[in-house]
Amino acid sequence: MRILHVLALLALVATSLLSTTPRAPVVAAQESPKSGKAALAVPVDTLLKAKFPQWRPKQLSDMGADDQQLWLNGPNGKESPGIAIGHFEFPDEFSYAVLLVRKSDPSGGYKVLVFSKGPTKDAFTWKLLDHAEAQTCSCLVISKTEPGKYPDWENKKSVQLKLDGIQVEWLEKGAQLYYWSESGYRRLQVSD
Repeated sequence: MRILHVLALLALVATSLLSTTPRAPVVAAQESPKSGKAALAVPVDTLLKAKFPQWRPKQLSDMGADDQQLWLNGPNGKESPGIAIGHFEFPDEFSYAVLLVRKSDPSGGYKVLVFSKGPTKDAFTWKLLDHAEAQTCSCLVISKTEPGKYPDWENKKSVQLKLDGIQVEWLEKGAQLYYWSESGYRRLQVSD
């Protein structure tokens, strides 16, 4: 009887520990202390390096001085301009939106990717939301938006987000909101 109590206690402790530990280990991205540290789950970082070896997440140092100040003094100034973490697809699972730039030339194109758990929830998959291969503005950044109502830039259409959204912004130029709807990402131009 005493052994059963000990086994039940051990099972309770193990369950408690498993429910309070993170689901995936994280690795800090290379980033300036002024703009905070972004963390990618280790499986995401591994997949990113394997599938996109010539690319890396955008860093504050990739931006012009004026754009750096706009970012640092803005609402997301403590976050990385190249990584957004949120509940983009499921309310109980984190996804990682990443703005990639070329390692050799940070202004020579970009890719916006979202890494999320696949249908079986045992491995991360990625989706390409946007990309450009030509020269791009150093003012391009990515951030998470909260659930809520968002109008387009002309106030002709709006969307009500139940999950977090991904804002891809050209500072002081325009922004697009990517959001999950049913089985895929949709896009809404929120500023011009």
